[in-house]
Amino acid sequence: MSEFEFISVFVSIVLAFSMAELLMGWGRLIRAYKEVERPFFFLGWSIWLLLLMCFYYLGLWEYQAVDFQTVGQLVLLLMPPIILVLLVFVLAPERSRGDTIDLEERYFKVRVWLSGLAILYFIFGFLADMMLPDFRSTWQSRLNTTWPIILTVGLLMLSKNRYLHLGVLAFNIFWLLLGSVFQPVRAL
Repeated sequence: MSEFEFISVFVSIVLAFSMAELLMGWGRLIRAYKEVERPFFFLGWSIWLLLLMCFYYLGLWEYQAVDFQTVGQLVLLLMPPIILVLLVFVLAPERSRGDTIDLEERYFKVRVWLSGLAILYFIFGFLADMMLPDFRSTWQSRLNTTWPIILTVGLLMLSKNRYLHLGVLAFNIFWLLLGSVFQPVRAL
């Protein structure tokens, strides 16, 4: 097993954990559908997180060219998927135990954590990308992909306006989908 294969398996396990937790969150809500109210924010942000997981997993292949020699390099590569796990834990509700759960109200309670962790995800992703051999020639296009998301998600920390949150959510899903069509596979 090569060094990259070993590292990619390790990162894949962390990503699989976050994806499994996200899918279990969906499962819990589907089972308790009678107790669930206003799930739109949960569904939208979980789709956004699922897209981020796919982007990160596909972008992992770029790191084949990195000669990992320090633990710091591995930690830097692991931070974005670890943050994805934390994002899913913040977003996904616990079991309702028969009580009604208003997912929109819950979203607004955790929005600062969600936004802050999402911004950290992109910052650590950009820092990890600095290890890539082609970073000097691709840093600007990488930044152009992520700064609109960082800016819009940062706005959500400051506002409780429902329509702003819906607009930012729609924009961010659209932005990632657009990036998946026109951008080459790169780590986010």
